[in-house]
Amino acid sequence: MLVSVLLPTRQRPELMLKSVKSLIDRASDPSQIEVLLKIDTNDQDTYTSRYEELQSITPNCKVLISPQKNGYQDLHLAVNDLCALSTGEFLLLWNDDATMETQGWDRYVAEHSNQLCVIQMNNNHFPDIFPLVHRKIYELLNHFSLNPHNDTWIHYVAQVAGIERQDFRIYAYHDRADVTGNNDDAIYQEGFGSQAGYLPSHQRFFSPDEQLLREQDVAQIKTYLNEQKVIA
Repeated sequence: MLVSVLLPTRQRPELMLKSVKSLIDRASDPSQIEVLLKIDTNDQDTYTSRYEELQSITPNCKVLISPQKNGYQDLHLAVNDLCALSTGEFLLLWNDDATMETQGWDRYVAEHSNQLCVIQMNNNHFPDIFPLVHRKIYELLNHFSLNPHNDTWIHYVAQVAGIERQDFRIYAYHDRADVTGNNDDAIYQEGFGSQAGYLPSHQRFFSPDEQLLREQDVAQIKTYLNEQKVIA
């Protein structure tokens, strides 16, 4: 498997199906893409009723159903749990309000195969929000992130460790309500896309404790790279 899509989603099955379909339809080899959904227990029926539609888009799908916990503030826990289910060489952090716009996007990802790197794609929103993370990084750190700002966490770690790569041939459209004015988030406010908990987690991100944790992640990666050079 080339790519595992990490997709926490809540109460937006139409968007989720559209998002997954864009990834599969625009892949040159859909069999190399697996989709991993995290669904809250109290939202299970929303997706159970659409599971056949999801299966018609791709049979390479796993669904993790677990308690909601604290919504956005625990988003990294959901992402880390999805990583544990993944089999892909690259782990793609994804949103249910995002669509893949590049035909054959997986061919570009494959060019980075066997490289310890984080690939950053282009998009219409903020930079560095849909990273493709080589699974060896997850295996070294035993997590994707330790803060709900998963994209910012891995961006910082990869940039400082010198393993971040930009591949702007890959383009994603982020149809987030506060960016495009579409997709009213009213029913989503207690879910993963909510800004509830954003400020506390943002403050926590820059705390001395979490800065130290990111430095430890960087050190772990650099140690591995140095050991590989010695072996080579």
